[in-house]
Amino acid sequence: MLLAAGSPQETEVRAAHDAFNAAAKAKDKAKLEKLLGDEVRYAHSNAKLETKAEAIAAFMKTGANFELMPGSTVHVYGNTAVWQGKMTAHNPAGNIPLDMVQVWVKKGGSWQMVSRHTCKLLPPAK
Repeated sequence: MLLAAGSPQETEVRAAHDAFNAAAKAKDKAKLEKLLGDEVRYAHSNAKLETKAEAIAAFMKTGANFELMPGSTVHVYGNTAVWQGKMTAHNPAGNIPLDMVQVWVKKGGSWQMVSRHTCKLLPPAK
């Protein structure tokens, strides 16, 4: 059953999502360990697929700088949530506009990301 927008669960997922972004930027390994599920598959827009250990190692090396765009949605179905939104990834290669989907599952009272996929957004047609 889809829970209503603005539910306490949606607020929790949004807080977990924000905590993940902050932990990735700060290279906070302990928080990343808690926020990423052991089974997470972290897919990048270049088709690189990482396990939890690989994703955390990459964050420890380079950090992350994600700028979220307004208008993200969170749909909560019991103990599972799908977060979808647009963002810009700022990195040495440049600023990359992305569409992103994350799947979060509530385990032991805490939300963990178990899947993440991004794709590059094309510039508007001229």
